[in-house]
Amino acid sequence: MTDAACDLPANFIGPGRIEILPVNLHVGTQMFVDSRNEAQTLRFYRMYLGRHDHLAITKPLPPKEIADLFLNDWVKRYDRILVLTVTSARSEIYKNTSEASYTILRDYKKVRAQANLSEPFLMRVFDSHTLFTGQGLMAFEALRLRDVGRQGFDVIRRQLESIHPKIRAYFLPNDVYYVYNRAKLRGEESVNWLTYQIGSMLDVKPIIQMVEGATEIVARPKGFNGGLDWMFAKARSEIERGLSIKAICMSYGGELDEIKQLTPYQEFVKFAHERKVATALALMSVTAGIYVGRGGFSMAYAVA
Repeated sequence: MTDAACDLPANFIGPGRIEILPVNLHVGTQMFVDSRNEAQTLRFYRMYLGRHDHLAITKPLPPKEIADLFLNDWVKRYDRILVLTVTSARSEIYKNTSEASYTILRDYKKVRAQANLSEPFLMRVFDSHTLFTGQGLMAFEALRLRDVGRQGFDVIRRQLESIHPKIRAYFLPNDVYYVYNRAKLRGEESVNWLTYQIGSMLDVKPIIQMVEGATEIVARPKGFNGGLDWMFAKARSEIERGLSIKAICMSYGGELDEIKQLTPYQEFVKFAHERKVATALALMSVTAGIYVGRGGFSMAYAVA
């Protein structure tokens, strides 16, 4: 299980695959629930992202609501659940889910007994120390270990512990307003007023890297296509060096055909597949879209 901030394609999500812990979204006086439904996500992009007159804010579910979701559904359908959350450095989802776990593990027996289930229920809450496509890459690896390696619950958790320091997640905004606005709200200096003004006037796109919950600007290419060229070149060099996970997760904040038709994307996917590296392209989550903006691009991989 992961939360709605995670960027993974729709075919990875659903019963028996990866369940989604919803996230609340507030836009003005309206509230939405993000559960990684692609049609709803695209509708949100069309209605709100791309405009500068709406301030969207994400809020994690409170512990009681999380506990209710588990006790009303998931504890009856699963014996073990590993919850992989967005980095605790950026959200209280990890904190709230950890708090909810005490209630869930205290009260599940009665619920499972009523469903004629005698096996104990186990859950662990894991801080991914990353977000969006980085979180998606870790979810991808956890699912692979479960399905291919048939690894035990705690073995998967330990392997994820060893992987998260190697995750490199990158974010390329098409509209610098969004990363500037989010940074200002959080009191961060990663994208300040000067960076925003220069980016707006000269079409300079800051590429933001996250490692272990910390972000920094690592490049300032000209234009969105220049940013894609930088990201794909960087990923090619890391593929040549060798990756810890033979996969790369990507996401785009809009109709996926918009990015799929670009030659740099097509050439990169071909390059990766020729070297036996899987690629996954997802519709960027609403949570990521609020941060990166409509038309933004994200990529994550695990270095050797």
